[in-house]
Parts: sequence; structure tokens; C-alpha cells
Amino acid sequence: MNNRVAVITSGYLPVPNVLGGAVEALDMMMVRENERTADFDFTVFSSWTKEAEKVAQEESLKHTQFRFVKTPTLVRCADRMIYMAAKYLLRKKKLMSYRYIAQRLWYIHKVAKTLAHGDANGNAPFDKVMIENHATLFMTMQKHGNAERYAGKVYYHLHNEVLNDFGCKKEISQVRRVLGVSNYILETLDSFLRSHGEPGLRDDQKAVWRNGVDASRFGTAEAAQQGRLFRKQWGIPEDAIVFLFSGRLTEEKGAEQLLQAFKQVAAKETNVWLVIAGAFFFNSSIASPFEQRLHQLADDPTVKNRIVFTGFVNYEDMPAVYAMSDICVLPSIWDDPAPLAVIESLVSGKPLITTRSGGIPEYADDECAIVLDQDENLVSNLVETMMLLADSPERRQAMSLHEAVVAPSMSEHSFMLRLRELLG
Repeated sequence: MNNRVAVITSGYLPVPNVLGGAVEALDMMMVRENERTADFDFTVFSSWTKEAEKVAQEESLKHTQFRFVKTPTLVRCADRMIYMAAKYLLRKKKLMSYRYIAQRLWYIHKVAKTLAHGDANGNAPFDKVMIENHATLFMTMQKHGNAERYAGKVYYHLHNEVLNDFGCKKEISQVRRVLGVSNYILETLDSFLRSHGEPGLRDDQKAVWRNGVDASRFGTAEAAQQGRLFRKQWGIPEDAIVFLFSGRLTEEKGAEQLLQAFKQVAAKETNVWLVIAGAFFFNSSIASPFEQRLHQLADDPTVKNRIVFTGFVNYEDMPAVYAMSDICVLPSIWDDPAPLAVIESLVSGKPLITTRSGGIPEYADDECAIVLDQDENLVSNLVETMMLLADSPERRQAMSLHEAVVAPSMSEHSFMLRLRELLG
């Protein structure tokens, strides 16, 4: 019998990833690749939407079952009240932290009960539990004796820096292994635990599980064809040099600095365009003040007609979005652990301009990317490198050729092979 693995996803964005989300996209890539390898029997816990349930049924997966948790109306109403209070009464800046508090607590309650439900002999329903990223999800271990039931069987798939343990630092420190997306992110958790009274992670608890993408979908002839249609749809000339930013429109991703740089580049290069693919909060109508500021920056008459904001893009269309571009620019100004956009750019064969931030240098080397320091000279350095690549098709071609060498290590096959080593 295969390992029975419970995968506890965030509790707000659903899996399948019908509303977007990088972690949710990784989860779907994992379960689809597992259909080919048949290494595990996954039970994926997820918040419910009608669209997610429909996609799950259409997938007809033999080695994965989805356990959806529906959110009662009263819980959704409570979340709306909490969000409105945070926005208008408390004037909180990081509003999304207050968007799904009640929903996640309800989700944790339901998942914890399922984890505790054994068979007639008292055996736990799962051989292993993999917790996806959010420290709050360790509350599932604090209920119904689950910490003892799954001792030595819990794995923490860590994508982001832990800034608050929500009373779960003991459960976090006792995991069998932390599967970090980069060495950088593993060390941040180790430091967090040590600074909060725990001994830190043992060496045998640390493991890097690098992010990957379904490489078979990126850089294909089909993506290129659809990319040409996107150019027509957005009014971009066939011979234009297109810079692409992809990702959530939040300050730390560097979109504002990129817009500032592009305005200078466009003043000197007449045939360049900028496409900004993404939204503030995935597939939602929520627009942040920052997103509004970006649109104001782009409203300059000298560049207005050469900047395209696509809004949220369905993940199935992302290979074509990369295909229609010439150069990807992802100037993260925070310590980004391992952004999928970097990997997607590389497997698409696109020259990349990025920053020496967090775990990014563990994925993008100096042969396939121009890696800039995230300092006070970032905008001027962006201008210089964007103009360099725009004017040098030979340099772009050389970078693309190197990406063809590194891309296989970022594929779905490599991703799943590593998981087999870590959980097998």
C-alpha cells in the first residue's frame, strides 16, 4: 500500500487552484504528477468552492481524493465584519491578514476532527501529514490528541518566513522534517525558533524541496501561438520588445520600481512595451491603494499606450503570457524565498532580470539571469540592464540557451522525485 499522506492546504484559497495561488498551483502539479508515478495516496484538505469541486471531479484522480470544507454563512459574515473593522476602525495596513480569520478557524476545527478519526482498531487514518506553509494550521495538531497520534509523521512544507507561531512553536519544532523551498527559508525558521525559546531545527529536520513547475507546458509551440494572440489582443506590435512582470501586485514584488525604470527606458527606446500580469489578491475584486498607485504611475502620456495591466490571469494561460514576452523582470525588494515567477521565466526560456533577494540566487544564476542588488540604485540599474537586453538579441539568446540546461532541475519530474526521497 502507498503512503497515505494528508495534505493540509491553506484554508482560504482552494485546491484545485481555480482562484490562483502559487502554493495551490504547486499542490495541483504534485497530485497530477503523482498520478503518473503512483508514489502516494494523497488526501488533500481544501476550502470549498463550486468551481474547485467541479475541477476535482473532472480530474478523476486515482491516487488523490479531495476533502472540501464548506464555510457556513455565519462564519463568512463574521469574516466580513472582522475585515471591515480592521479596514475602517483599526486602520490596519496588512488587510489580507484579517480577511479569512473565522474561515480558517472553522477549517482547522474540521480538519483536526478528520485527522483524529481512526479505524476500528484505532489506527490513524494517515501515515504522514504535510502542512502547507501557514503556522496556524499546526493548531490541527493541538486538538484531539493529534500531536501524539502523528508524532514523527508531520512534515512542514515551508514557503514563507514565519513571523508568528500563533501558539504553535512547540508543534512546529517537533516536526519530522521541514521541507523548505530554499536554504534561505530554512534558516529563517531556525532563527525564529531559537529567538522564541526553542532549541532550533536539528540538521536532520532540514531539507530543501525546491519549487518546480509543469515544464511541459512552458516554452511550447502551443504557448507561442497563444502568445501571439495575446499580443494582438493587447495591441502590441509583433516586432516590439516586451518586458513582463508577473506576480501579485504588492509593494515587495518591485512593480513600482519597474514602472519607474520603464518610463526612463521608454523615453529612449521607442519599440518597448511593459506587460504587468497579476492582481493584488489573486482572482478577486479587491484592489489595494498600491495597485491604484501603479495605475497612476502608468498614466503618463509618454508611456500610457505601452503599458498593459492584464489583471488576474488564469494559471492555464500563464505559459502563453511568458511566450509573448521577450524579457522577464522580477525586481523583488524583499527576501523572496523562491518565487514561482522566477522558475516559470526560466523554464519558458526567457532572459530574466531579478534581484539578489532571499532564495532567488539559489534558482537563478548569473548565466541565465542578471541579478541586481536590492539597494538604492535599483531603479537606475534596472534601466541600464533593461536597455542592455533590449538592444542585445545575442545576449538574450545566450541566456535562453543556458536556461535550457537548468530547466530540467525545475520540472515536475524533479519536484516529485525529491518528494519521494523526503517522504518515502
